[in-house]
Parts: sequence; structure tokens; C-alpha cells
Amino acid sequence: MRMRAGLVVATSVALAAAAGIAPATATAGHGGGKPVIRVIAKSLDNPRQLSYDDGHLYVAEAGRGGRKCVGEGPEGRTCVGLSFAVTKIYWDGGAWKHRRVVQGLPSGAAPDGGFATGVDGVSALHGEIWGVETYAPPEAGVPTKPPWNTLGKLLRVGHGKARSAADITAVELKHNPHKASVESNPYAVLALPDGRRIVADAAGNDLVVVSPHGKARPFTVFPDHDRNQSVPTSLALGPDGKLYVGELNGEAAKPTARVWRVDPRTGKILGWKSGFGSITGLAFGDDGEMYVSQLLAGVVTKVSHGKRTNVKVPFPAGVAVDPYDGKVYVSAWSIADRDGTVLEGRKTPGGQVWKIIGF
Repeated sequence: MRMRAGLVVATSVALAAAAGIAPATATAGHGGGKPVIRVIAKSLDNPRQLSYDDGHLYVAEAGRGGRKCVGEGPEGRTCVGLSFAVTKIYWDGGAWKHRRVVQGLPSGAAPDGGFATGVDGVSALHGEIWGVETYAPPEAGVPTKPPWNTLGKLLRVGHGKARSAADITAVELKHNPHKASVESNPYAVLALPDGRRIVADAAGNDLVVVSPHGKARPFTVFPDHDRNQSVPTSLALGPDGKLYVGELNGEAAKPTARVWRVDPRTGKILGWKSGFGSITGLAFGDDGEMYVSQLLAGVVTKVSHGKRTNVKVPFPAGVAVDPYDGKVYVSAWSIADRDGTVLEGRKTPGGQVWKIIGF
């Protein structure tokens, strides 16, 4: 198994490079004034999912791999190491600052540190922080001793450590809810107010629910459509109390990806909204606006009262909204480590988090 090539999300990230989509500016898609962009954190390692909690913004840094290289494939070798982090971004002393609340756990990336996978999801609620780590089977050639035993797990983050809270991949290996194949890539997590956590298994095409006591079980299975598997990558709780799930199915030239609406109690699919490119982030404003990050299209889309407005963001991933002032945050250059990666012979900036004002 090729660690990066075998992980559906990381593979699709690489397709963006092949498409040559790397916008360097941010402008309004239609109507209104030009949004103002502020880079509030940079020199991040492949920043992915974002979570806003009590005045703090948390970002999952998938890491930059390491020196041990394994496997071969169309994307080259995957180099693994202990470089993932969960980072807190906050305003202090008149400036944005950030610090890693946990670091030093498994990550796999290209030799230059780009296109990483590791802890891709984070969710913080009332001071509790949860992360979710991708999976690689033993035959991938990665180490198996601690801390590599966190692969495929839901992690509780605190006091500088990440402890296993539930085995997400074990659900896929035991039940295989989507019968196309047995694959697992826990990619996004959402902590619910009732103490449960929902995890999107991108390779398993399903959601896993974890009880407050740590019991994990199948929750929702997403059907194939438009000749592609769903590949759920992002989670948000809507103002209507329903669970919303963004999927990777789709590309810039053929926007078939859906935002699914799911009953958070039963896991039943209630409907969907379609017409998006590959989705890698999802969030809601208090007034019901939905923000959708589209990786391959290079935009974050605001959906409000049936109207869609775009802001260009280079390789966007996680999205979060400040519930107090409605400002939108997004991970940019999410396929690059702190030093940047090479796309079409040109070096990109390192991973960043942007604040969008006036969206």
C-alpha cells in the first residue's frame, strides 16, 4: 500500500497540482466589494481542518513527513516521520499568534514535505480538543510501535499529549459499511454538544459515531453517485441542528460534489445540496450562511438564500466562522509544509490560515 497514493484525499490533492490550479490572490466572485484578506498564521505544515472554540482557532497540521521513505507510486515515495501537530491560533497583545498544543505524532508526505497526511481533522468544544489520524496498514511499511499506534484513531488532545479515544479504522475493518472495498482514512471529526463525536472516514465512504464512553460504531453510509464514490471529508453542525457533510466527489470541471444533510440522532440522510467541486471544508454562520471550501476549484463558496458567492483561496481546506463577529477563517496552501512545495516547477508559499473580512 502506498501511504499517500492509497489515501483517497491525498491522491485528490495531488490532482490539483496536475490541473495547475494555484491562484495567488483572493477576490470576490460576484457582486459586492472586494473582501479583505489577512494572513493570521503562516509557516504551517499542510494545514487542514479548522475549529473555532471560545475565542481560539484550532488547526490540524498534517505534518511534513520525515526521513524514512517507503513505497513507490505515481506521486513518488512517501516519507514518514513524527511531525503532525494541532495548533492554537489566538489574538494576544494586538497581534495574531499561534502555538502547537500537541506535536510529534505520525505524518506521511512527499520528500519535500508537501501533500502530507496525518492528523487532518480537529474539533474543539468547551475546551476539549479532538483530533483524528489517518490510517496505514502494516504492509505500507510504516513503523508499528508507539506512537505509530495512533493511526486510524480518534485522539483526545490535551496537556501536550494525544491519547487514543476510539479506534475508527476498526469499525471499517469489522463492518465495511460501504462494500466497494475495505479501506479507511479517518479525515474529519466533529464534537457534538451531547458528548458524541462524529468521524468522517473518507476512504470508507461513511460516518462513524463515537459515544461519550468511547464506543465507536457505523452511523451513516453515503451512496456512490455520478460514477464516483462519495468520500466524505468535512463536517459541520447547522443552525437547524442537523449534521452537514461535505464530500470530495467532484472536480473543478465537473462540480458533482454534494453537501449531505444528516439526522444527528439516527444518521439518516435527509437530503443534499449539489453543484460543488471537491469539498474539503464546511462551516455555518449564525444567520444560516453555509461556507464550502472547494479544493480543486480554488475557492471558498458562501451559500446564502440560494445565492452563491466565491472568494479565491489557493488550495483551501478547513473553514471556520467566528460566531461573535461572523468573520470567516480558512486554511490556505493546504498542500504545502512550512517551506512550501513545488508545483509545475514553481515554489509555493508555506501553509497558512487566512481571515476573510467582508465576505
